[in-house]
This record gives sequence, structure tokens and C-alpha cells, in this order.
Amino acid sequence: MELLGKEMAKCCGGLPLAIVVLGGLLATKHHTYEWERVHKHTKSYLRKGKDKYEQQGSGVSDVLALSYQDVPYQLKSCFLYLGHFPEDHEIHAKTLVQMWVAEGIVSRVGEETSEDVVEGYLDDLIGRCMVQVGRSSNGRVKTCRLHDLMRDLCLSKAQEENFLEIVNLQQMETFSSSMPTTRTSNKVRRRAIYLDQCDPLESVEEARLPSKNEDEDANSYVNLNPQNSTHLRSLLIFSIRDSSIIPKVLRKTDRKNFKLLRALSLEELILEENIPKALGNLIHLKYLSLKFSSLPSFPSSIRNLGCLQTLDLRFYCDDGQPINCFGINKVIGRMKWLRHLYLPLELKVDNSKVQWDNLSNLETLKNFDGEQWDVQDLAQLTKLRKLLIKNIKSFKEFVMILNPSCPISNNLESLVLDEVRATMEETDLRQLSICGHLYKLYLGGEISNLPEHHHLPPNLTKLTLWESRLRQDPMPILERLLNLTTLYLCSNFYSGEEMVFSANGFPQLKYLQLFAVYAIKRLWVDKSAMPSLKHLSIDACLSLEMVPEGLRYITTLQILEIGSMPNEFMQRLQVINGIEGEDFYKVRHVPSISFMNYW
Repeated sequence: MELLGKEMAKCCGGLPLAIVVLGGLLATKHHTYEWERVHKHTKSYLRKGKDKYEQQGSGVSDVLALSYQDVPYQLKSCFLYLGHFPEDHEIHAKTLVQMWVAEGIVSRVGEETSEDVVEGYLDDLIGRCMVQVGRSSNGRVKTCRLHDLMRDLCLSKAQEENFLEIVNLQQMETFSSSMPTTRTSNKVRRRAIYLDQCDPLESVEEARLPSKNEDEDANSYVNLNPQNSTHLRSLLIFSIRDSSIIPKVLRKTDRKNFKLLRALSLEELILEENIPKALGNLIHLKYLSLKFSSLPSFPSSIRNLGCLQTLDLRFYCDDGQPINCFGINKVIGRMKWLRHLYLPLELKVDNSKVQWDNLSNLETLKNFDGEQWDVQDLAQLTKLRKLLIKNIKSFKEFVMILNPSCPISNNLESLVLDEVRATMEETDLRQLSICGHLYKLYLGGEISNLPEHHHLPPNLTKLTLWESRLRQDPMPILERLLNLTTLYLCSNFYSGEEMVFSANGFPQLKYLQLFAVYAIKRLWVDKSAMPSLKHLSIDACLSLEMVPEGLRYITTLQILEIGSMPNEFMQRLQVINGIEGEDFYKVRHVPSISFMNYW
């Protein structure tokens, strides 16, 4: 196998991406006969790519095509779907998974949910080096991206298989002469529209002015005429500046013309008029996102979208006022297949009651407002995994649904309690220990005392404390959380002047952030403390006198970020005109040290 590997590596012609992808392909092969089969195909593919590369400076797509050909059938659609996203775009893994599920690319397998299955598919594509990891946390992929050359292959294959069409309006000169970047037949099933690559071209504006029928011209402009939209299963529109086009297009979204549409993304758009009532005609829609878009009012027409699995309503109003969501209570209760619900950040609702018990499939609920709704109703959401509650009056309200007999206690994986009004008591926080699967916890609000480590969730890997105003050093408790890898300590979480990181404490901690802890003056780090720490961020801790001496013993530290600290503090860590600062010896071993001043 070693000899076969060396011969295949030679065929890569020194192309780094080809070598990496070939390695990813071979990593899935565990027998000599499998390597021999790859070797047989490698010579034809890689030599063809090498010849083109030498002649044209391109042709790497032919090299990468070998990895695509080896991908199992079910992964091919997942890979081609990545072509929707613009070049160099950070693709949120969670969003991608939800879209794959909405399209029915994968079905549930055994006891695994559809999301669990497709997350495995994404991991497989990453393992084959066909997809690059962007950001990750606690071993979980947060964002991913395609290498430019891999994206070229993706779009090429998508065009061959009539899988996807890209419409880039900034590369078009007029409505009448518009040609999509990736040309497919009228039976294309997926379309992505890019509208923000640069300021709108003057010729486009001129072409729009004399139009007699603006609706028809706008539809033609984005290639959304009825005759080429009946087969669409997904429509993704990216970052609009020319906002007047989109409402016109959506006026034509009726049941007949978009009868197969499953996924619709209208994120970061400026919509100067209401989302048309016709949006409610897309009765087969399973994924709808209005994230970070500007809307003047709540789109009540979505009450008809009973098949929705993912609904992202994190839009906003230009005036900055809470969104008037009268009627949202009736809308939500009708969506019995909903799995992921993201509510507006600020909203006003009427007095009608949400039928939360109808949402028996809900797994994600973000921005539940404790002032608008009754927290105890959440006990009816038996499959809930991820929960963000804000404006909760007291932690005791939440404790009432935390008991061994409640499914939430067994299923909850991520919990964010933001802006808890009353002080959280130690005895109440102990109830969190029954959440055996909870790995992410955010507590925003004053805490009297932290419970001992054995009264905290046993599998906690990520913890954020915000405005806790603790009076005792919490390190003796937190450092005994053996699975903790990420710790955010923010905004006056502690009112004392000293904190001590003890020897052998925080054995798994990789990321530590101290942000706006104004009272802290001294940090003590014992030898052998935080033996796995890779990334340390100290930001706006204005009273901190210096970095701790013990940093020089943390040999795993790769990144040190210092932000919005006094000049004297930063100069002690810098080398200026060849002269080392007083504390530079403590961080000399750190490969990356950055200084940022936001003030």
C-alpha cells in the first residue's frame, strides 16, 4: 500500500489540493484491492488534470473529479447543494443540515433523527477533504466552506446534472440580456440568486425605469418566470442592496408556479413592503428563513405553511422598535411538524395563548420571551434539545419544569437563560445536574453562589457566565468540571479582585475568555493549571495589572488576544524597537499574540 500511495502522490504533479483530496479519498479505503482500484483510476484522472494544468494553468477540476466520482450516491446531492452559496461564503453547518432535511435528501435511519444522519454526511465530506471546516467548537463543526477549485467542480457537476442554477445579477447588464452564471434548463430544481456583489450597475437601473410591467420584468430579471419555476425545490437569495426586486418577484409566488418549493431563504434583505400574502400559498414549504431581514410587520400569511420544519423569524424593524407580532400565537400553534423555531429578538404579542402542545416535534426554540409567554408551557415540548429564554422573571420559573419525569431534563443539550431578572440561588441551580445531556450552558444574570461542581451538569463542555456578580472566587468550583473545554467569563461576572487557577485544574479547557471583568486586579496561575489551554482572550479588564506569571508554564497556548486594555498593560507584553516589555518573557512561547484597541 505504501508503494501504491507513493505512485499516486507522484501523479498529483505537486498540486497541494490534489494531494489533500487524494489523501481524503484514500482515508476511506482500508484494503489493498481498494487502493489498487483507486490507483488505476488515478493515473487517468490526475495525468489528464496535470496536462491541462501545464497547458492552460487550470484543469485541477479533473483532478478533483476523482474524489467526487468515489462519493456514495447519497453524499453527491449533499455536496452539490453546497454550490448554492457564494464564493468564500462561511456556510453555517446547522442551516445547511436543515436545508438538506427540508429537501428530503436523507431520511431517518433507525432511532437517529434526519438531522443526525445528515450531520454524519457532512462529517464524511469533511473527512474526504472535499469540504473545509471554518469554525468549530467542542469538536462540533459550526461553519464550513468550499475551496475555490472544489467549488468550481461543484458548479460544473451541478450544471451537468441539472441540479442547480446560479443567477448573479451583478454580472448582467439589462433585464432583456440577462444570462445566469450557471446555465441550466427550465427544469432546474434549485436556484440561488446573488444580488450584493457590488453596487447596482447603472445600465440595470436604466433598464428598469421604462418598464411597463415591473412584476414581469423583475421576474425575468432573476429568471423566475412561471415556466421555469414549476420544478424548483429550493430558492436562496443572498444579501440584497437592490431591495425593490424581491417583493415583485414574490408577488408571483403562487401554489401553481412554485408547487414543489421546499426551501426558501430570504436572509439579510431590505424589504420595503410587506411580504406578499402569496407567500402563504407555498403550502409544501419546509424551510423558511427571514433572518436579519428588515420587515415592517409580521408576515401573517405564513399561517398556511403547515409543513414547515424550520422557521427563522429573526427579522427586525428599521425603527428599532419591538416587532408587532399580533397573531403569531395562532400562527405557531398550527405548525405541528415544526422542528426548529427562531423567534424575533424583540416582539409584542397579543393576549391569545400559543398551543405549545401542538409542537410535539420541536427540537430548537430560540428567543422565547418569558414576559410574553408562560415558561411552564415548555414542559409540553417533549423533544426539545436547544432552548434560549430571555426576560425570565426568576430561575425558579424554569426549575419548575426541571424534574426527572419531564422529558426536557433528559433531552436538553443547549440552554441559554438571558436577562434573568431575580438573583439565581445556589439551591435552584443544583437542579441543572439532572440534565445529563446538557453540554452548553449560558447564565445571564446575578448569581448568589455557584453550586459545587457535582451539582452542575456532568457533561458540560461550554459555559458562559454573564453579569453574575459573584462575590467568591468561582475557580475552585469551575476548575473541577472535567469535560469543560470552553469558558466565557463576561461583564462583571465576578466582583472580587483576585482569581486563582490551581494546579491540575481545568484539565480539558482549550478556550478561555475574560471580558469586561472590571474589578479583577490579579490572576494567579499555578504550574500545571489548564494543561490543554490553546486560546486565551483578555478584553476590557481595565483593572488587571499584568498577565499572570504562570502563563509561561502553559506550553499548549497557541493564541493570546489582548483587547481594549490600557496601553501600559499592552506595552509590557510587546517588543518595541527591539526592546522586550517587562512581561514579554511570560508569553515568549506563544506563536500568535495580537493586540486590539476598540476605543
